[in-house]
Amino acid sequence: MAARRPRRDDDGDEEGIGADGHPHRRGSRRIRQPAVAFTNIVRRAVAQETIQQIVHNLEPLIRRVVREEIHKIFSQNDHHMPPRSLSLRIQEAPVSSSLKLVFAKNLNLPIFTNNKIVDSEHNAIEVHLMDANTTCIIPPPDTHLGSSSVRLEVLVLDGDFCREDRDRWTADQFNTAIVKAREGKRPLLVGSVNVPMNNHGVAVIDDVSFTDNSSWIRCRRFRIGVRIMPESHFGARIQEAISESFTVKDHRGELYKKHYPPFLTDNIWRLEKIRKDGPIDKKLESEGIRTVQDFLKLNTIDPNKLRALVGMKDKQWSATLNHAKTCELGQKCYVFKTLECDITFNPIGEILAARIGDQTFPLEELHPQQLFHVKQLATQAYQLWDQLEEVTNESNSGRKPSDSQESMISSGAQHAKYLDYTGTATSSAVAAMSTNSSSTSDSAAAAPANDATMFWTPSIIPPDDDHFGWQNSSGCWDQVD
Repeated sequence: MAARRPRRDDDGDEEGIGADGHPHRRGSRRIRQPAVAFTNIVRRAVAQETIQQIVHNLEPLIRRVVREEIHKIFSQNDHHMPPRSLSLRIQEAPVSSSLKLVFAKNLNLPIFTNNKIVDSEHNAIEVHLMDANTTCIIPPPDTHLGSSSVRLEVLVLDGDFCREDRDRWTADQFNTAIVKAREGKRPLLVGSVNVPMNNHGVAVIDDVSFTDNSSWIRCRRFRIGVRIMPESHFGARIQEAISESFTVKDHRGELYKKHYPPFLTDNIWRLEKIRKDGPIDKKLESEGIRTVQDFLKLNTIDPNKLRALVGMKDKQWSATLNHAKTCELGQKCYVFKTLECDITFNPIGEILAARIGDQTFPLEELHPQQLFHVKQLATQAYQLWDQLEEVTNESNSGRKPSDSQESMISSGAQHAKYLDYTGTATSSAVAAMSTNSSSTSDSAAAAPANDATMFWTPSIIPPDDDHFGWQNSSGCWDQVD
């Protein structure tokens, strides 16, 4: 009987007849070649990627070693480095350098478009070449930079760059943070964006400005970065300088910016927390408070009324008042003159001195009775402020508003008639004076009048005789010719 040829089943396995006469499988010989090929391809790709990564990591080290060896060879042979025109130019590796660029001062903020950028002292921006270890300025001739070919490039950076106040970054990180102008716009920074460094290690950026605001980038803030221009330096990397982050506003907003410090003649909305044409600005204007001088003068005369007018919370009020008090008072003074007593005020209503007879006394040198009477006259002066004589006082130049001088009248006395034409003070005015006088003044005002001690009160002689005089406690007049 002829031998039966094994047959293949549908799976490709061979099927034969065993000794017991039953068919059996001889085992699967299937080879899944596509799966094996894919696995081999993945393995080769991973190995190749690993090798490339290793080479990429070793490249800076190799370049540094080559550069150091070249320098060593030329130094041993007492030769200079070949000129830059030769093809032997080793690219800079991102290794740590002891040299860095720094801004000498912070920038003057806020910054507006089309305005020249200056430092905090309103001078041209200076960038120094410094030794990071000693923080001393290094002249270029003392380094490998040379003396005359070093130039700096001024750039705009994203405000989020180094927001953790890091003092180290790579050149790639710096380059990635550079901000370009929006499509269809002028260059973001114009002017002296390429400046030379002098032999003392100082570069001056004297004419640079923004052409666009910073509202269109994610963080809404810019920084200014300064680096060595690549074509002027091929040595070790010098760390770039970066400024603080800041907002660039459209130049139209400059019309509404606050002044630091404010001027006495500034509109009231130049102060912190007061918006132009806002409710506080309109309310103060309706009360005749239009300038910073008006604001501070009312704070001297009647601080309670001023506080009620602005209606601010404590924190906002403190910010506004402190900002107002940073202004300089200048040299102008105002004099309220009578025949025997002249009072000198600074521009915001604080009493500087009083002339009684032929002697002039500072406020702190007056006797209690004199102090009380001078304050009574001061209330008249405030009502006639526009009629006071304006003089120049050199000793008052640059003086700041006082934080210690007390208010001259209380809030309740604003509508009181301080002195009537009969020469006697109304009861409401006397009460107001007593409220705001010092303890010594209070005791003087309350002192009993008797024959031994006369209590003199400055008054205006009735209208038929427009002279100044002092009225004693017994009602007698001591008229001054």
